[in-house]
Amino acid sequence: ALQTPSFTDDKTLDAFFDLTRAQNVERASDASREIRAITLNLVFADASNIGWQVTGRFPNRREGEGLLPSPGWDGRYDWDGYADPMLHPYDQDPAQGWLGTANQRVIPDGYGMQLSKSWAAPERGERLAEMAGSGKHDSRSVIAMQYDQTTTFAAKLKKVFEAPGMKQPLKQAIDALPDAERSKAREAFTRLMAFDGKLSPTSADAAIYELFLQESMKQIFLDELGPESSPAWKAFVANGDLSYAAQADHLLGREDSPFWDDLRTPQKEDKSVILARSLAAAITAGDSQLGGDHRAWQWGKLHSYAWKNSNGQTVRGPLAAGGDHTTLNSSAFAWGQDFVTTRAPSMRFIVDFGQSEPLMAQNGTGQSGNPLSPNYLNGIDAWLKGQYIGLPMQPQNFDRVYGKTRLTLTPGK
Repeated sequence: ALQTPSFTDDKTLDAFFDLTRAQNVERASDASREIRAITLNLVFADASNIGWQVTGRFPNRREGEGLLPSPGWDGRYDWDGYADPMLHPYDQDPAQGWLGTANQRVIPDGYGMQLSKSWAAPERGERLAEMAGSGKHDSRSVIAMQYDQTTTFAAKLKKVFEAPGMKQPLKQAIDALPDAERSKAREAFTRLMAFDGKLSPTSADAAIYELFLQESMKQIFLDELGPESSPAWKAFVANGDLSYAAQADHLLGREDSPFWDDLRTPQKEDKSVILARSLAAAITAGDSQLGGDHRAWQWGKLHSYAWKNSNGQTVRGPLAAGGDHTTLNSSAFAWGQDFVTTRAPSMRFIVDFGQSEPLMAQNGTGQSGNPLSPNYLNGIDAWLKGQYIGLPMQPQNFDRVYGKTRLTLTPGK
């Protein structure tokens, strides 16, 4: 059985209209609870207050979680209305002094209603908390957040390598590798332990780190789900691009998972053996893609941006990219496939209520969709360099930014 929420007498459009007229956080919060047709982590602010509200319409399930098809003939799985919007997660003016979301899990297990079973990786939210909690902020510090390319996942990975139950077995597994593979694994291990987590496009250590993530994906799962052309592997890679991945789950835990055993060999491998093989494979993959001079390796030589039109033709790029799906300046790629950026911020904006004109923004391309316009791609350089445009709201400032030319669209009669 398949069921979708009913939106009879829905007031979502009215709620968005009311939101545009809200004069303070209290009224914004009231309006946002009427947004049912779309699920959002909605954050809002006025000059003195901040708020966060989860919107949408979420069913009360009598049984089950909706992850798999339910027997439609059995009423045990029917919906029992919808969760009261007053129960939707929200916050206002928390003691920590800031609010932010990055698609990470926002409610604990056992919360009184089911929002989702698919969450993004937590690292962007963790990095946001690190930077937001560092003191007072202004537009410059917020720009630094939006362009930050540091991942917290690297520190977690190092803790796994040094954990009491892993440190010695991993060393033994590396020592047991053939000579050529052993030296590669030792090099990768040393570089990863020294890595500061900054995924700069010019960083050699960042390249080794990301190569390790890609190769470990294959070492852990490809023997069960492969070959790479199989529907199972393609679905696995695609799912990892949409939510928190089994890849991360296994690297940071799952010591007893059956996926650690390599089905292609007669013996039974454990996690330490697969990690050792992955370390060596990272250097092998780097040699084939970046050459033998490891000091010259750069993450941006593997990882790139490319802007394409609706026909799939590249109109700008490829250009070196930093970051990945776990950084605030997100630049996601498909783990287990390649390093081509699949998702990046299309628009950034900042509102500073301390300024007479509070809004500044940038668009990733320019005048999107009109290749004949001189502004078709003129936003890319500003997007890459962190250059923002002030967008005035006071009429006396319009001409200075928007120019004096106007196009007036008059409805036909």
